[in-house]
Amino acid sequence: MSVRTVDIAYDYLKQQNHSVSFKELWKVVIDQLHFDEKTAARKISRFYTDLTMDGRFATVENNDWDLKSHIRYQEISVPDDEDSDDEDEVSIDDEEVDATIEDEY
Repeated sequence: MSVRTVDIAYDYLKQQNHSVSFKELWKVVIDQLHFDEKTAARKISRFYTDLTMDGRFATVENNDWDLKSHIRYQEISVPDDEDSDDEDEVSIDDEEVDATIEDEY
């Protein structure tokens, strides 16, 4: 059975009393799995994706990570949504729709 990178990160964070940087978590994984530079460069993005998708982890501030079980809900960092939902809304004029429908028939 192969060890998953997120499981190594989970075990490490379980032992900590504080959040740690992504860089530190990745270093722990690299050291434990004995990744060379080429392998580490190839796998880092997958590790980050797995970390964000795994419900046990949460990012707090400055790309620091911790276990959700260690932190309060209010401390979880949610990325700022620079593209607000308002920009995605499209306003359609009813007259334009009627004219388009008439043109098609």
